[in-house]
Amino acid sequence: MSDNNEPIEQLKLERDEGPGHLCLLYESEAELLVPVVPFIQKGVQLGQRCIYLNAGEEMLDCVLKNALASQKSDLGALMVLSSREVWLQLGSFDPQRVLGLLQSLCARALGDGFKGTRIICDMGWAGGGAVPGRVLAEFELELTRFAERNQVRLLCLYHRGSFRAEQLLELARLHRQLLIGEALCNNPFFVPGEDEAGITATSELDLFLAAVQASSGAANDRERLRQELEQAYAALARKIYENWQEEDTLRANEQELQEKDEAILEHRRRLQTVLQHLPVVLMALDHENRLASCNHLFEHLTGYRAEEVMGKQLLELLEVDEEEHQEVLLAHPGDGGDYRDEEWPLRCKDGSVKAILWSNLSWYVPIQGWPNWIIGIDITATRHAERGLYALGDELKVRGAELEALGHAVSHDLSGELARIEQQCTLLRQLGAASLASGGEEVLAEMHRTIRESAGRVQALKRFTALAAEGLSPEQVDLSAIAAEIAAKLGGRSGEHRVTFNIEQGVTATGDRQLLQLALEQLLENAWNSTCGVAHPLIRFGATEVEGKRSFFVSDNGPRRPSKLPSQKLHSRSGSGLGGGLGLVTVQRIISLHRGRIWAALEAERGATFYFRV
Repeated sequence: MSDNNEPIEQLKLERDEGPGHLCLLYESEAELLVPVVPFIQKGVQLGQRCIYLNAGEEMLDCVLKNALASQKSDLGALMVLSSREVWLQLGSFDPQRVLGLLQSLCARALGDGFKGTRIICDMGWAGGGAVPGRVLAEFELELTRFAERNQVRLLCLYHRGSFRAEQLLELARLHRQLLIGEALCNNPFFVPGEDEAGITATSELDLFLAAVQASSGAANDRERLRQELEQAYAALARKIYENWQEEDTLRANEQELQEKDEAILEHRRRLQTVLQHLPVVLMALDHENRLASCNHLFEHLTGYRAEEVMGKQLLELLEVDEEEHQEVLLAHPGDGGDYRDEEWPLRCKDGSVKAILWSNLSWYVPIQGWPNWIIGIDITATRHAERGLYALGDELKVRGAELEALGHAVSHDLSGELARIEQQCTLLRQLGAASLASGGEEVLAEMHRTIRESAGRVQALKRFTALAAEGLSPEQVDLSAIAAEIAAKLGGRSGEHRVTFNIEQGVTATGDRQLLQLALEQLLENAWNSTCGVAHPLIRFGATEVEGKRSFFVSDNGPRRPSKLPSQKLHSRSGSGLGGGLGLVTVQRIISLHRGRIWAALEAERGATFYFRV
């Protein structure tokens, strides 16, 4: 009997890769593939030839497919022989012939350059009583001797459904190691061959005693480990108790220190609360003028979180010119600075800047860790208001200049009209005051027309002044309807020439209705007057696109004298050049109030077109 009293030990397949005789009892394909596939792959990895002695084509295909699925370049390392080529070569099983064949296969593997041989014996061919149990057992003993003699690793496969349980038990005893799942287990019930040195015939009693001995050894080990664990627990308990005592002492000391620290922390908390909620911007700097602290108002104004700017240099936070850098640094010495109302803009996260008036109180109120702490008042709104006032002042100057130009135009027109009236009066006086001839009638009619035109311009000026003073009232205005109404009034004048109006329908704009109506009146009346003496006068109104923007236009085919209205290019809305007449100056001012543009396009002796946007 074997004196192997060690308990069953599970070994990984990659360990103990020397010669040996293993056995696998399986029921399903999964139980076969889990150990056999790694067994073959390990042999290929070690440079060994794997010889598969097959018992069935179906199982052969399954094993081959899984064993070499990822090792297609090593197909020569696997040799497959069918049952008729090995087990039943001459129609019957001859153990010596099979052993001789295995001997030659091992020698051939060495001759082919392989480092060794692994043999997998699929014993399915012997199932169902095809081979007597005694013969099969003797063959297994011979395989054990063969493996040790030739340094071969053998694996016998037995399907549990093909053999009787008692036969499998006897066969399992003939293998020193068994494959169970993925583990390689030593067999405590191993029955060695009778020719092994120092081994006598075995019996059931010897096997039982060996198992009892192994179990007793395991029980003794378990008791020893339990005692060692109890001793370790006792030592750990003592150590824990000592630690508790030390913790009590430390806790008492800590409590004393904590009470002292709480008073300091409470003072600091109060100071921090005051500083954080001051209605001014606070920045605290360290000895290198890096930001050490800031308050809530700083975060609110700049958009930065405190952790985003901590450690940044003061010059990185301020928006100052390079020539002011030295001035800023000198204002924050290491022992604290003292200044009031220094205006240095503060940078914000969105790229904007805030106008801040800074004061440094560090010299008078030193705070530990903050050599310089400065407070600032946000005057951004004040600066914006100042710039707004400056802009309003500039706008007032512009408007004053425009009013001056308007007054100049009014005086120019009125002077001209008055001069004409004076001339007509002189002529009337020459004809005679007592009895007027037919020429006198014409003169009086001309005087009447001139006076009427002058009165109309003055009236338009008054209307414009009154409307502009009231401010704009924007709304959607139908310019086509207004133009049609004005055209009807102009066409209804008795004694005037007939003009064809071409007015585009559906033209609308957003603006002050009364001011836009006044502007259209002046433009259309200007076009009406310009077409006097034209054979086929035509005035058009509509909308078009100029430079990609929607624009309105009033055009006529009346001739223009260069001295009266020079040709204009596109210009800004603040420009002039639409003529010296009061009506056109009024139109330009109305368009300017709507923040639009107006310009003229002229063709000598062929007419003019006025464009405007609102």
